Amino acid sequence: MIELTNITKSYKDGRERLSILQHVNLHISEGEFIAILGPSGSGKSTLLNILGLLDRPSSGTYQLDGKDITTYSQARLANVRNRQIGFIFQQFMLIPRLSVQENVGLPLLYGRYSRRDRKERVEKALDQVGLLHKKKELPTKLSGGQKQRVAIARAIASEPQLLLADEPTGNLDVDAKQGVIDILHSLHKSGKTIVLVTHDHDLAQIADRILYVENRTLVSPDKRMIGGGTI
Repeated sequence: MIELTNITKSYKDGRERLSILQHVNLHISEGEFIAILGPSGSGKSTLLNILGLLDRPSSGTYQLDGKDITTYSQARLANVRNRQIGFIFQQFMLIPRLSVQENVGLPLLYGRYSRRDRKERVEKALDQVGLLHKKKELPTKLSGGQKQRVAIARAIASEPQLLLADEPTGNLDVDAKQGVIDILHSLHKSGKTIVLVTHDHDLAQIADRILYVENRTLVSPDKRMIGGGTI
């Protein structure tokens, strides 16, 4: 499904070029659940943004379903992103003045969906996260866990094949965190491909495969270097 080959990312800061990622290689099969671990500032969110077509690599190739998308125009990337990728953020990113159902349906306005289709998709997504009864509420009336479940519903309303989650439980208490974990498990069982970025080792254990961003590249546990040794 996804093949990253020699992906690098750097930024120019004045006269200096800062390297964020170097020689990242990653294969993700359809239906896989992958967790990417790394401390703050390690480059894991940059990697997630590249996977989500929100950022372009400085070099390397990104193949999605066998197509090299690194050469796509911004408009074409936006179209692929809207149809095939769902995003779950730590900060929820809900619009306070819009109801729950309006927040969930917002990304669908950019697709070719009829009003009836949008309504059905929104209600199905809210039902999947157990919040259909809250569809008329404003986000300000919801708990943190409920807001994150609304954000998940928004991510899955278009039925994307790939879900990208950036610290999805970072702002939640223990009970709300478990609720999000249960939903991610359910979505994975239904066939979704999920990439989870986190610094929470316990959360990462729910994935099929754990990788680490270390020394600006991506490594598996058996190749991870700590204090000069491999663990």
